[in-house]
Formats: sequence, structure tokens, C-alpha cells
Amino acid sequence: MIKELGEDAECAAWIYTKKDCHLKDENGEIDYDNNVEDPKVIERIFYQVGDCDHIYTCIQDAVDEATEEQLMQYQQELV
Repeated sequence: MIKELGEDAECAAWIYTKKDCHLKDENGEIDYDNNVEDPKVIERIFYQVGDCDHIYTCIQDAVDEATEEQLMQYQQELV
């Protein structure tokens, strides 16, 4: 992709790590200070997430919407 688009091409990325795999506390609330630590469970979590088409559809929808909005705004600024 770098060869095709160039080293300075604009892009967006979403990176998640084990620090984003939060456990719940005794009340069932997400405990943002308590994360999954087992490497096998983390691998399974990210395999499942990476295999989820819904995520890619949501991201593409957001990119499409932003593209339309920004093109319209830019065209208005040019007039």
C-alpha cells in the first residue's frame, strides 16, 4: 500500500491492545483498571474481532459519510 499511495499518504488507523480488553467488577460494571492478561484469551479475542465484518462496515460507513461532508464543505468554501 505504501508503494501504491506513497509514504506520506493520509490514513486513519484503529489500534487495540490487551489494555482494551477490560474485565467486569463484582457489580457487573466494566473495570477499566482490570484487563485480561492471559495471552491465549487475548489472541482469541482479537481473532474474533478481526474476523468481524460489522466493524469494517461501520468504519467504511464513517469514511463515506466524512468524505461526503468534507467534500461539500470544501466546495462551499471555494465559492
